[in-house]
Amino acid sequence: MIALRSEGSSFTAIAKTIGVKRSSDAFGVFLDAVGRRSAAEKKKLRAEENKRLDVLERRLQQNDDADQRDRKVESLRKLRKRLAAC
Repeated sequence: MIALRSEGSSFTAIAKTIGVKRSSDAFGVFLDAVGRRSAAEKKKLRAEENKRLDVLERRLQQNDDADQRDRKVESLRKLRKRLAAC
């Protein structure tokens, strides 16, 4: 799981690979995997994932549909919160 994400696979692609229905389920599996790592590795993995989320947020900010953009940015904020808690 962590290897797939580190190689750049999206959570949608990872979900298909590991046999879960939704990308949010794959994100949960990723968080569980991160949570089982050493403190130093958790810190590294969280930093890597936050960089990917930063890139996604920059792309989302370019959306002209304010309602859609705000919804997606809020979802992203929730992902960051879950990541920080693992």
